[in-house]
Amino acid sequence: MNNLNRFVLNSLNLNIYDIEDIKSTKNNENYNVVNVTLKRIKCYCVFCDANCIVSNGFFSKKIINSSDLFSNTIINLKIPRFYCKNCGKSFSTTHYIHPKSSKFSYRIITSVMELLKQPNFTFSSVSKLLSISESSVVRIFDKYTHIPRLTFPEAICIDEVYTKVNSFDSKYSCVFYDFITHKLIDITPSRRKNFLHSYFQCIPKSELDNVKYVCIDMYVPYKQISKMYFKKAVICIDSFHVIKNLNDSFSNLRVKIMKSYPSNSYEYYLLKNFKFLLLNRNINLDNEGKYNHKLKKVINYRQILNMTLSIDNSLRLAYELKELYTSFNMSCRYENACNDLESIIEAFTLANIEEFNDFLNSLINWKQEIINSFIIYKNRRINNSVAESQNNTIASLIYNTRGIRNHERRRKRIMYVINKSGFNL
Repeated sequence: MNNLNRFVLNSLNLNIYDIEDIKSTKNNENYNVVNVTLKRIKCYCVFCDANCIVSNGFFSKKIINSSDLFSNTIINLKIPRFYCKNCGKSFSTTHYIHPKSSKFSYRIITSVMELLKQPNFTFSSVSKLLSISESSVVRIFDKYTHIPRLTFPEAICIDEVYTKVNSFDSKYSCVFYDFITHKLIDITPSRRKNFLHSYFQCIPKSELDNVKYVCIDMYVPYKQISKMYFKKAVICIDSFHVIKNLNDSFSNLRVKIMKSYPSNSYEYYLLKNFKFLLLNRNINLDNEGKYNHKLKKVINYRQILNMTLSIDNSLRLAYELKELYTSFNMSCRYENACNDLESIIEAFTLANIEEFNDFLNSLINWKQEIINSFIIYKNRRINNSVAESQNNTIASLIYNTRGIRNHERRRKRIMYVINKSGFNL
């Protein structure tokens, strides 16, 4: 028996004793064609369990299969049929070869579904790899992927992802994550408030009341929807988004001051080339000094930082305020958060730095939600880090697929990639 025939038998879950004959050839399109005739076996009627059965010929089945070694393989399978004299019905012997009403073997279907777990694979790339049509890959995915919405747990994270495709008047989908398990609970085709209203009205009230904590970013509709449907939950703001807004505001001031100096000045040089010292707290400032050709002296990071902050008094004040809030965010406890945040709001107000006005308004408008973000649940502070991490995977999938226009297929593909589950033969 040659390697091709052996591969075919293995892929069909058959051994040499199950077959009457096997022959392999090449057709005009250079496909491997393997003709397999299954052996008749003694059996009972599958309908009435009688043993008075007689041969009733064969029926033919075409199956497409492939592997790394043998691509473009067509299997013509001849399966014995029987007739029962007792009940008058016809049937064939059962072999674990392929799903009912499918021309693809279990091997092909499993290979398709395993590849589609990876965000870098598209329907098109899988079809080329397995030498089957793209439409066949799509049909396999649609048929064998069954992904219902997961039950909402006690702590959830709500965020959005850009999907490129305009669904329900929105190019952003709303995603719900389990804060503890990191599972994707569900993804909606739109993050708009009216759509979320319709979505939550279909979920049992008892399930929604089970949610104790909801973590969101500073998107007002999320807050409104959460208050309306998660009535027993505490709403928290993701600290990452607050810090990002703070750093963006500080960067706007840095750029404004930098542009007020000539591009060949040392002030412009410091503000442009050493901005990382102003934003990154994990850098060792007391490093060994190195000679700087622009400044014409040996200098370390702490000295450079001090020189940069001395360029403008408002920059130094803004830096101190940024560090004040960052320290508060990293070390404050929930019991002290209210008083400490009041002091920070007062400090930002007295500083009266224009670039911080939007951030200051956010601190005031989202004060209680920021305080709630210091709550510890199951030894972890409530945050949206799980969403940020998983959203990168979703973004990679959307980029590679250039968006999937069918929103239900897009939802299933995203959940399948994130949760790695939902494949059922």
